[in-house]
Amino acid sequence: MRQYAIVCPGQANQSPTMFDFAAADPRGAAVLQSFGDLVARARQGQGLFDNAFAQPALVALASANWAVLQPQLPPPALYAGYSVGELSAWGCAGAWEPPCAAEAAAVRARLMDRHTPPGCGMLAVRGLPVETLTSLASGTHLAIVNDSDHAVLAGADADLVAAQARLRARGAWTRRLEVQVPSHTALLGDAARAFGAWLARRPMNEPTAPVLRGIDGRCCRRGADAPEALQRAVSETIRWEDCMRAIVESGVRVVLELGPGRSLSEMFMQAYPGMVARSVADFRSARGVADWLARALSSQAGP
Repeated sequence: MRQYAIVCPGQANQSPTMFDFAAADPRGAAVLQSFGDLVARARQGQGLFDNAFAQPALVALASANWAVLQPQLPPPALYAGYSVGELSAWGCAGAWEPPCAAEAAAVRARLMDRHTPPGCGMLAVRGLPVETLTSLASGTHLAIVNDSDHAVLAGADADLVAAQARLRARGAWTRRLEVQVPSHTALLGDAARAFGAWLARRPMNEPTAPVLRGIDGRCCRRGADAPEALQRAVSETIRWEDCMRAIVESGVRVVLELGPGRSLSEMFMQAYPGMVARSVADFRSARGVADWLARALSSQAGP
């Protein structure tokens, strides 16, 4: 099956050089301009992990990278996004133009910051079944499920510190993330409702291919599906394992991640060894991406 999926990452891998690939191409540079001064700020290392900067910057990067690559690649079968990457995925699928995506990203970040209780954060955990880690992490919220033993918790700092000690005592690997917002939890219910109301007033185009809903991996085929999906993703658990499974079950065996970093492509390769997954971050040029994708699709085509 000569098909592939586009996936858009969330926060974690921002860097001062992350816009270099897109900024070197006129199409990418034009998209980045619609997002304001993000490139200049990133290159100076300003606030890379501040929520108000990171969310628009990641949407800008995915939008600009896709603007560079889209004319040189066949149409993808599916789009999916991790956390704020779900907003990027809808933009890349054509549901809105870059200026609208820029506004949506800024509004989302602002509302989440406004409604975040003081002293919150997120904690990545590996090595224990999700059911076990949640029972040991009382007081926290299950924010993201990446695999059966790989998840992200969110909540108040004191609860995360206590949970981290208990989880490490049981042999789990843990790492505090550079995020101060308890994303994808009920703590952001007010932010989700406000964002949903804002989205409801914005017209959405029909996506060029289905976009997977982050909370359960369901295929969304209409622009009208976007507001509910994006609203619920703010305050409900993201189940990335369901998104990966939906891509595999669709018959897709090739995945291209739009960057920054390569965390999603690595997750695919670990969870599904038969998949072929790469990130734009692995390449120096759009031609390199196009050549790799052509080879990957050819090898997956079968007799």
